[in-house]
Amino acid sequence: MPVRIFLLILLTFVLGPLHAAEPQHPWERWEDCTHRADQFFDGDSFQVKYGRKTYVLRLYGADTPETDDGYGTRIAEQAAYFGVTAAEVLRGGATAKEFTAKFLSKPFTVITRRKVAPGASRSERIYASVERDGVGLDVALIEAGLARATTETADGPDAASGLRLRGLEQKAAKEGKGLWATSQRTDRSASLLERLTPRIFKPAGLPKPHTVNLNTASAADLEALPGIGPKTAAQIIAARPIKDLSALDALPGFGPKTIEALRELVSF
Repeated sequence: MPVRIFLLILLTFVLGPLHAAEPQHPWERWEDCTHRADQFFDGDSFQVKYGRKTYVLRLYGADTPETDDGYGTRIAEQAAYFGVTAAEVLRGGATAKEFTAKFLSKPFTVITRRKVAPGASRSERIYASVERDGVGLDVALIEAGLARATTETADGPDAASGLRLRGLEQKAAKEGKGLWATSQRTDRSASLLERLTPRIFKPAGLPKPHTVNLNTASAADLEALPGIGPKTAAQIIAARPIKDLSALDALPGFGPKTIEALRELVSF
């Protein structure tokens, strides 16, 4: 058997399963979908029911703030992007979640080709666009200042919508909508094009997130951190001086999840 033919057969066996692992589905349009609220949904990820089946969707084009204080690194990155504190990110996430729930309170349309979305979700998520009464959920969230535009639109049903979403975000920032209302960023015009960097990476050139010094912060500043209440704030103050996060291990109520959430948000 000629070497060239042998190599072609070998590549077919090796690469064939890789291509089969992620099939390219045609675009589908699901009408009259309904929202199924569960404890894990937020502004850009949620369960929907179509026919007899339930799916978990990840919205194309929009990235809303986190609602779980366990994602410390993500919260720090979003705080830097919007120019707000970690506490404001979590409050913005809760507001975005309520906004999405209201948007999905009436039957809506889903457009998807069932591409699997990455992330730390407990269930498999698929990318999708959502529309109701001719309005996209991604557009509504970004116009309200409750989400930032992402590069995921490049894979969406309308690849050209990316520029429009970026323009809407820039407008929301200039008008101080949503999270932008308390933003400390002074570069809200040209530098908003930094969103061209995929959201899972920390965009270069963004200001560092505001950190809270555990040795000098007031009780009120400590309580603004994720997972910190009056009791744990008092414990931190009593334990001063604190050299690093490992010192919190000895304090009651500080588990690995809380410590990880603080990693990018505190200094000493």
